[in-house]
Amino acid sequence: MDKYVRMAKRLGMIDATIISPSDIYIDPRAILKCKWGCDNPDTQKCDDRGLPYELRVQIVKSYQKILLIRSHDARKLYLTALKIERQAFLDGFRYAFTLNSCHFCLSCEVLKGGECTSPAKIRPCDQLFGIDTYKTVQKQGLPCEVLKDKTKQPNRYAYILID
Repeated sequence: MDKYVRMAKRLGMIDATIISPSDIYIDPRAILKCKWGCDNPDTQKCDDRGLPYELRVQIVKSYQKILLIRSHDARKLYLTALKIERQAFLDGFRYAFTLNSCHFCLSCEVLKGGECTSPAKIRPCDQLFGIDTYKTVQKQGLPCEVLKDKTKQPNRYAYILID
């Protein structure tokens, strides 16, 4: 797993750490933010694809290792997570999968009312799986707080499920 921590740091992530599913704080209220608090609710980007909430939680809890990565840049975070997911898959972790809000394209066609140009690159966000990122990362000693000033730099996180 150290290989993926090193890879994340080499790709410019501020932090990268391996956690276990027991370190993930699940709270069904996180879905409220996903469904009604997001800038782009009910779009292709955030489709649960018919997976019931209980199954989504079970999926996260079934993994052995989770790589938690941090960046200030949402797109860089997303692209890094996909690269690590791909490498883990090539290394034999066939169920490697990223949870992070999609930021693949520089200009999202879905947000403009169009069709996604890269549907194979879409990954679901952590809130859709009931993950309370604030509590999860704070439990790891990492910074995560509500920003009250838009000039402050956000801490953004992605989860790469590895198994």
